[in-house]
Amino acid sequence: MRSQIKFTRINNKPIIEPDPNLPWEAGGVFAPAVILENNKWKMIYRSFGADKISRFGYAISDDGINWQKDKEPRVVPDEGLLEYSGIEDPRIVKFDDKYLICYTAYANKKRFVETRIRILETKDFIKFKRITPIFKNHWRKNDKDGVLFPEKIDGLYVMLHRIIPDIQISSSVDLRKWTDYTIVLNPTIQPWESRKIGAGAPPIKTDLGWLIFYHGVDKMDRYSMGAAILDIKITTIVRFRLPFPLLEPDALYEKYGTVPSVVFGTSAIEVGRDYRLYYGAADSVIAAASINKSKLLNTLAKYPVQNPL
Repeated sequence: MRSQIKFTRINNKPIIEPDPNLPWEAGGVFAPAVILENNKWKMIYRSFGADKISRFGYAISDDGINWQKDKEPRVVPDEGLLEYSGIEDPRIVKFDDKYLICYTAYANKKRFVETRIRILETKDFIKFKRITPIFKNHWRKNDKDGVLFPEKIDGLYVMLHRIIPDIQISSSVDLRKWTDYTIVLNPTIQPWESRKIGAGAPPIKTDLGWLIFYHGVDKMDRYSMGAAILDIKITTIVRFRLPFPLLEPDALYEKYGTVPSVVFGTSAIEVGRDYRLYYGAADSVIAAASINKSKLLNTLAKYPVQNPL
């Protein structure tokens, strides 16, 4: 196999850790949804409380490395049946003057667990409106890892999401009614992504196509991060895909925690010549890593997908 490119961990330590004095996040912080605007960084992140309920915290930064967290959760589960057990794993994009945050509604019922994708719409990170997408033909299937493309394609919103074990893609006119899904990426024979895969950060537009960072899970439930390129116009077509992971849970804070051996990337930001990945480590802390843009894209171009559908 050709020489492999990897993410480089920033500072080799977490950038955000849970505050043990705040019960709503004492169990861990992870799944950061990060956006950069006018040199200001904003983050919605998942927090796990002492009561085993997940909520969303909020943080701001001037450099994307040193963060100031709010002392109170910014979004809490609503009182309905969809998310009475918690809200999980936000991902953020911006359309015009509003932010759209996909997340997973979690309901642990007596006979089964149900996960549904929902969307938060906000203009100020203070007031939030909930949108409940309806996906054709898969009611009551556990769906999660919802990730919106940052722009419309052929006039439609487009979303990656995951029904085990694949990554699917759907589209919508209004964010509410979605088409039946199409599978876009499957697990492969590569051990690091052989059990299941899921969408990670919102796609990034490049000269090769749409760059997606996604997580792969092996048979030991070890989570790593990989990358692929989707066609710029026909997003169901995979043009390039790396056979190896770009980030694996090797650091101590990634190997040991609430859920061991996990790197779970949910945001990727272009910073100068690099892509900066924000990720949860071992479902306990938030970390960041960077990779050179041109080197990554040049490497991806060496791994075209044969006979794309």
